[in-house]
Amino acid sequence: MKILVVDDQKLNLMLAKEMLTEHFSEHEVLLCNDSTKVKDMVFEQKIDIILLDIVMPKLSGIDILAELKGYKEKENIQIIMLTAKDDDKTFKTCFELGANDYIIKPIKSVEFQARLKTAIKDRTNTLKEKKLLKDIKRQNQELQKINDKLKETQFYLIQSEKMAAIGELAAGVAHEINNPIGYISSNMETLDAYTKKLREYYFFARQRLEQAQQIDMLEQIKDKDNQLNIEYVLNDLPELLQDSKEGVDRVSEIVSSLRNFARTGREDEKGYTSVDEIIAQVLLIVRNEAKFIAQVEYQGNQDVEIWCNKGQISQVLLNIILNAIFAIKKQERKDLGKINIAVENEKKYVSIKVSDDGPGIEQKIINKIFDPFFTTKDVGEGTGLGLSISYDIIINKHKGKIDVATDINKGTTFIVKLPKGK
Repeated sequence: MKILVVDDQKLNLMLAKEMLTEHFSEHEVLLCNDSTKVKDMVFEQKIDIILLDIVMPKLSGIDILAELKGYKEKENIQIIMLTAKDDDKTFKTCFELGANDYIIKPIKSVEFQARLKTAIKDRTNTLKEKKLLKDIKRQNQELQKINDKLKETQFYLIQSEKMAAIGELAAGVAHEINNPIGYISSNMETLDAYTKKLREYYFFARQRLEQAQQIDMLEQIKDKDNQLNIEYVLNDLPELLQDSKEGVDRVSEIVSSLRNFARTGREDEKGYTSVDEIIAQVLLIVRNEAKFIAQVEYQGNQDVEIWCNKGQISQVLLNIILNAIFAIKKQERKDLGKINIAVENEKKYVSIKVSDDGPGIEQKIINKIFDPFFTTKDVGEGTGLGLSISYDIIINKHKGKIDVATDINKGTTFIVKLPKGK
């Protein structure tokens, strides 16, 4: 710790130094007999304690106090005034400017030691507090970095789970797209053949019209019409085009649903969204997966909207429905399973219930289903993150509720409750 003694009298400086060296030898002592240099010495040497004489030429101790007031408040250095006058008014001014204590001259050793010990103790506590605050700030910054890293990892885990879900659905989605693409392709071939026939018919009719002097021209046109089946072609063309349009629309819906589900976005990106729209898009994605396993029933409820991140809620419902399909698929049954989705408009929440008539969940694992990486699927069939991510999305990101009710050999119901407002 650095102690600066300021006095215009060299004798006083030497006496103060002797006492400091004798009783406080572990500290560094600096002397200054020029009051105009005090401020620079304090800044440059990073002084901890100042013994400051009040009465000096050029700048008084009070003048120096005024100069150092801002720095003193910031760094909380200790300043002890040295004076031969026992003057309350002077002391009041010194204390108002930031002085911590005073010593009356001539200096008495016992008083000097006591006041210095107090100043050293206070300064030591200040330095400890500064170090503690610095350490806390550094630790907070490290924690913030760790937290940011965890958020980034969580984001990629969510995206990974999305991609895993899409991977599981890939074959089914490919089939869903291939069906409309197949009849679009077939229709295009037929349309091409029809077009060729129409062109042939057109040029034939035009040629015959140019030869109008022939009596049997009309009969020839009719024969050609019958040969090319023009009437059927003309009747079938609109239907082919309509089928093709519907096929394209269906592919577009499937691709749009997948894109909306897979898209990355800010986790705080929320807005009012129709529950019916979310469920419809999820059902479009899982349709082929469920086709030969379960009948999915949902009565639309277009009047219900929630404030949510649409992609995240879609992911939750997709996870729950896929789990229901998987559970039913594990059973040995001749009939199709049943998955029922119901939406209830409650006072504060919108409740979405997904029920299945699968095997149910064993009681010994019911408390683990929301744990990260817990899964009943075989290795390679799932990440074990679906329900844990769903739990985080509903509980933490949407301040909602998620619960499960199950009955062995009768089925399972997941209940998701989401707040209506922001």
